[in-house]
Amino acid sequence: MNTILVKSVPPGDFEEVSIHMPDWQARFLKLVQERKPVKYDVYTMPNLSKEIQGELSRQSYCHLILESDNDKHFLTPVSK
Repeated sequence: MNTILVKSVPPGDFEEVSIHMPDWQARFLKLVQERKPVKYDVYTMPNLSKEIQGELSRQSYCHLILESDNDKHFLTPVSK
C-alpha cells in the first residue's frame, strides 16, 4: 500500500472508524471489502491490525496522510 502526504483533505465521503465504536474491527474490514473510502485519527486508531493491513493491500488501497495534521489518515481504494 502506497503512503502519500497530501496538502488537503481528499474529496469524497469517507466513513470514519474509531476503536471506540462497537465492533470497530469488523466494521473496518467490511468497509475495506466493500472498497469504501475510510478515515481515521491516530488518537482513536493508533495501529491497524495485520488482518486489516492485509485486506487493504488485497483491495489496492492508498494511504493518505494530511500534511498539516499528521494525525488525520485517509484510505482510498485505487482503481483496479
